[in-house]
Amino acid sequence: MVHNQAAPSTVAAQVHALVQQIDRDPKDRAAIIELAHLLVAQHDLKQAAALLTKGLGLMPNDPLLQYNLAVVYTTAIEYPAAQKLLDQVNAPELLSDKAYTQAQIFFNQKQFPKALAFALTAVEKRPTDSDYQLLYGDVLSALEKWSLAIPALQEAVKLAPHQFKPHFDLAVALLGDGQVAAGQTAMARAKALDPHQFKHQESLFQDIGTMLHDQGKGSQPDAGE
Repeated sequence: MVHNQAAPSTVAAQVHALVQQIDRDPKDRAAIIELAHLLVAQHDLKQAAALLTKGLGLMPNDPLLQYNLAVVYTTAIEYPAAQKLLDQVNAPELLSDKAYTQAQIFFNQKQFPKALAFALTAVEKRPTDSDYQLLYGDVLSALEKWSLAIPALQEAVKLAPHQFKPHFDLAVALLGDGQVAAGQTAMARAKALDPHQFKHQESLFQDIGTMLHDQGKGSQPDAGE
């Protein structure tokens, strides 16, 4: 669920058009969900939740509206409300998304074994989704299962080669596994993709920054003794 950043004037025009469409047809589920996504992208979680809640008032037990509202609550860190909605989502076409969101909830609460079970379900159901592979790899990294995390994160990089986070998280896993040279390569690619985000993330992983600094002084990792 990646939201592309659009110019404010474009977003305003899209919002206006969708509001008009929903006014014409309050049960236009596609318009409601699209508008909710735009609101989430603009960090207006309260309005997004209100919009989807109103939609559910008109279309009770609609699984797609339930799921999207659960995603908004997850983003807003309102996990009990999100889980309550997810428990009601049983549509077969949403089961992989449901598992992914449940994995997010448990991962964010540092309940990593539970997160792993749901993340594995998600990637088994949809292995070509970069977000699913990324979360699966991140959960394995949190459990320090580096050798299992690396293939998942490599797959995430393959599926989303121009995104910063898969490269950075792969670098972290490689460094955790002691593959310093490969970790440096992945870290350099992440930095090239988004220097600003790299600087922010590096500050959260000062030990990684120290390792890179030390290696840059001339040590030769991964070389034979």
